[in-house]
Amino acid sequence: MKRYLISEKLVFMKFWNGFGTFWIIYLLFFAIGLPLVIHYAGDHHQSDYQMIHTSAGKAFILLGVGTVLWFIVFIYYIKQFLINLLFIGIDRRVVKQNAKTIVLTVVGLLLLIALAAGILVYTYIYESRGYGWRYLYFWHPYILIPGSFIFYFGLLLGAKGVFSKYLGKVVKP
Repeated sequence: MKRYLISEKLVFMKFWNGFGTFWIIYLLFFAIGLPLVIHYAGDHHQSDYQMIHTSAGKAFILLGVGTVLWFIVFIYYIKQFLINLLFIGIDRRVVKQNAKTIVLTVVGLLLLIALAAGILVYTYIYESRGYGWRYLYFWHPYILIPGSFIFYFGLLLGAKGVFSKYLGKVVKP
């Protein structure tokens, strides 16, 4: 009887781990993929007329807003996934057990930094057409992607998030 309960519990835990993986992929699509698809497939580039009539001040403000949002995402990621792992792993044995997770977390952070830098460099090269940062607008992926990360993490996982009390019960079976 105990063996049956243990195997049932393992199947339940595997289901929730897979369920969590599905929601992570779903969140990443809506946070990263959807803004990119809308921008590039929808041809939402600024025209020359719009870029000429956009002030340099507005362009630099939008660049600053996007950069601040990306730094907020980086700091949140480092705090949630890297610092917590390192503080938990003060014991050498625990660090060895979490080494794979720590390496994957650092790789994830590097990919996130590469995404931010890549979007900024790619769009500057292919969208600016000699007008500098004036191609930026509020719904540009450089601003929208970190904004959506902050919105989704706040909504789902934040201390006062709408679904945080329900997700807390689901994640800890």
